[in-house]
Amino acid sequence: MANCDMCGREKELVDAIVEGAVMTVCLDCSKHGSVVAINQPVVDKKIELQKEIESSPSYVDVIVSDFDRRIKNARERKGMTQEDLARDLAEKESVIHQLETGKLKPSFRLAKKLSVFLNIDIIESVESSSKGATKDVDLKSVSVTIGDLLKKDI
Repeated sequence: MANCDMCGREKELVDAIVEGAVMTVCLDCSKHGSVVAINQPVVDKKIELQKEIESSPSYVDVIVSDFDRRIKNARERKGMTQEDLARDLAEKESVIHQLETGKLKPSFRLAKKLSVFLNIDIIESVESSSKGATKDVDLKSVSVTIGDLLKKDI
Protein backbone atom coordinates (compact mmCIF):
# COMPACT_ATOMS: atom_id res chain seq x y z
CA MET A 1 0.00 0.00 0.00
CA ALA A 2 1.04 3.58 -0.66
CA ASN A 3 0.60 6.77 1.35
CA CYS A 4 -2.24 9.28 0.89
CA ASP A 5 -1.10 12.56 -0.71
CA MET A 6 -3.22 14.60 1.73
CA CYS A 7 -3.02 12.95 5.16
CA GLY A 8 -0.05 10.61 4.67
CA ARG A 9 -1.84 7.53 6.03
CA GLU A 10 -1.09 4.16 4.55
CA LYS A 11 -4.50 3.03 3.24
CA GLU A 12 -6.25 1.94 0.07
CA LEU A 13 -5.97 4.85 -2.37
CA VAL A 14 -8.06 6.30 -5.19
CA ASP A 15 -7.43 9.08 -7.68
CA ALA A 16 -9.40 12.26 -6.97
CA ILE A 17 -9.48 15.83 -8.17
CA VAL A 18 -9.09 18.11 -5.16
CA GLU A 19 -9.22 21.87 -5.88
CA GLY A 20 -8.17 21.30 -9.49
CA ALA A 21 -5.24 18.98 -8.74
CA VAL A 22 -5.25 15.24 -9.40
CA MET A 23 -4.13 13.49 -6.23
CA THR A 24 -3.90 9.95 -4.94
CA VAL A 25 -5.85 10.03 -1.69
CA CYS A 26 -7.43 7.67 0.80
CA LEU A 27 -11.20 7.20 0.92
CA ASP A 28 -11.45 9.50 3.95
CA CYS A 29 -9.70 12.36 2.12
CA SER A 30 -11.56 11.73 -1.15
CA LYS A 31 -14.59 13.53 0.30
CA HIS A 32 -12.66 16.81 -0.20
CA GLY A 33 -12.76 16.33 -3.96
CA SER A 34 -14.22 14.21 -6.73
CA VAL A 35 -13.12 10.63 -7.23
CA VAL A 36 -12.27 10.06 -10.89
CA ALA A 37 -11.37 7.31 -13.24
CA ILE A 38 -8.65 8.74 -15.43
CA ASN A 39 -9.09 7.59 -19.03
CA GLN A 40 -6.98 10.30 -20.59
CA PRO A 41 -3.96 12.06 -19.13
CA VAL A 42 -4.98 15.21 -17.30
CA VAL A 43 -1.85 16.92 -18.60
CA ASP A 44 -3.30 16.91 -22.13
CA LYS A 45 -6.45 18.63 -20.94
CA LYS A 46 -4.40 21.22 -19.08
CA ILE A 47 -2.28 21.90 -22.16
CA GLU A 48 -5.39 22.30 -24.32
CA LEU A 49 -6.94 24.66 -21.76
CA GLN A 50 -3.69 26.66 -21.54
CA LYS A 51 -3.50 26.99 -25.35
CA GLU A 52 -7.14 28.13 -25.43
CA ILE A 53 -6.47 30.75 -22.75
CA GLU A 54 -3.33 31.99 -24.52
CA SER A 55 -5.09 32.30 -27.86
CA SER A 56 -7.97 34.32 -26.45
CA PRO A 57 -7.35 38.03 -25.91
CA SER A 58 -6.75 38.93 -22.30
CA TYR A 59 -8.02 42.08 -20.67
CA VAL A 60 -6.86 43.91 -17.57
CA ASP A 61 -8.72 46.49 -15.51
CA VAL A 62 -7.05 49.89 -15.19
CA ILE A 63 -7.96 53.18 -13.55
CA VAL A 64 -8.63 55.85 -16.20
CA SER A 65 -6.06 58.64 -16.38
CA ASP A 66 -8.58 61.46 -15.80
CA PHE A 67 -10.14 59.89 -12.68
CA ASP A 68 -9.58 63.10 -10.70
CA ARG A 69 -11.70 65.23 -13.04
CA ARG A 70 -14.43 62.60 -13.29
CA ILE A 71 -14.71 62.24 -9.51
CA LYS A 72 -14.84 65.99 -8.92
CA ASN A 73 -17.40 66.62 -11.69
CA ALA A 74 -19.66 63.80 -10.50
CA ARG A 75 -19.48 65.00 -6.88
CA GLU A 76 -20.35 68.55 -7.92
CA ARG A 77 -23.25 67.29 -10.09
CA LYS A 78 -24.68 65.65 -6.98
CA GLY A 79 -24.28 68.92 -5.10
CA MET A 80 -22.02 67.36 -2.47
CA THR A 81 -18.99 68.70 -0.67
CA GLN A 82 -15.83 66.65 -0.25
CA GLU A 83 -16.82 66.19 3.38
CA ASP A 84 -20.25 64.80 2.39
CA LEU A 85 -18.73 62.37 -0.09
CA ALA A 86 -16.12 61.22 2.40
CA ARG A 87 -18.77 60.60 5.06
CA ASP A 88 -21.04 58.66 2.66
CA LEU A 89 -18.14 56.48 1.45
CA ALA A 90 -16.65 56.01 4.95
CA GLU A 91 -13.37 57.54 3.80
CA LYS A 92 -11.33 60.47 5.09
CA GLU A 93 -11.96 63.90 3.61
CA SER A 94 -8.22 64.21 2.91
CA VAL A 95 -8.41 61.08 0.74
CA ILE A 96 -11.22 62.62 -1.35
CA HIS A 97 -9.23 65.86 -1.66
CA GLN A 98 -6.09 64.00 -2.79
CA LEU A 99 -8.12 61.98 -5.30
CA GLU A 100 -9.67 65.09 -6.82
CA THR A 101 -6.32 66.86 -7.10
CA GLY A 102 -4.69 63.80 -8.67
CA LYS A 103 -2.17 63.37 -5.87
CA LEU A 104 -3.56 59.96 -4.97
CA LYS A 105 -4.59 57.19 -7.36
CA PRO A 106 -7.52 55.19 -5.97
CA SER A 107 -7.21 51.51 -5.17
CA PHE A 108 -9.54 49.24 -7.14
CA ARG A 109 -11.71 48.82 -4.04
CA LEU A 110 -12.08 52.57 -3.63
CA ALA A 111 -12.50 53.10 -7.37
CA LYS A 112 -15.36 50.60 -7.38
CA LYS A 113 -17.02 52.37 -4.43
CA LEU A 114 -16.69 55.72 -6.19
CA SER A 115 -17.98 54.30 -9.48
CA VAL A 116 -21.09 52.86 -7.89
CA PHE A 117 -21.84 55.80 -5.59
CA LEU A 118 -21.20 58.56 -8.14
CA ASN A 119 -22.45 56.51 -11.12
CA ILE A 120 -19.26 57.10 -13.14
CA ASP A 121 -16.78 54.90 -15.00
CA ILE A 122 -13.26 55.21 -13.65
CA ILE A 123 -12.27 51.57 -14.22
CA GLU A 124 -11.91 50.31 -17.77
CA SER A 125 -10.80 47.04 -19.31
CA VAL A 126 -8.01 47.23 -21.84
CA GLU A 127 -6.51 44.46 -23.91
CA SER A 128 -3.27 43.24 -22.45
CA SER A 129 -0.42 43.50 -24.90
CA SER A 130 2.10 41.61 -22.77
CA LYS A 131 1.32 38.21 -24.34
CA GLY A 132 3.55 37.44 -27.25
CA ALA A 133 5.41 40.71 -26.88
CA THR A 134 8.92 40.01 -25.74
CA LYS A 135 11.42 42.76 -25.56
CA ASP A 136 15.04 42.24 -26.44
CA VAL A 137 17.05 41.73 -23.31
CA ASP A 138 20.67 42.84 -23.16
CA LEU A 139 22.17 40.12 -20.98
CA LYS A 140 25.22 42.27 -20.26
CA SER A 141 23.12 45.10 -18.84
CA VAL A 142 23.21 45.63 -15.07
CA SER A 143 19.48 46.41 -15.09
CA VAL A 144 18.37 42.94 -16.29
CA THR A 145 15.98 41.33 -13.85
CA ILE A 146 14.93 37.74 -13.37
CA GLY A 147 11.49 38.75 -14.68
CA ASP A 148 13.08 39.94 -17.94
CA LEU A 149 14.76 36.57 -18.36
CA LEU A 150 11.59 34.63 -17.59
CA LYS A 151 9.62 36.60 -20.17
CA LYS A 152 12.22 36.06 -22.86
CA ASP A 153 12.36 32.77 -24.74
CA ILE A 154 16.06 31.92 -24.60
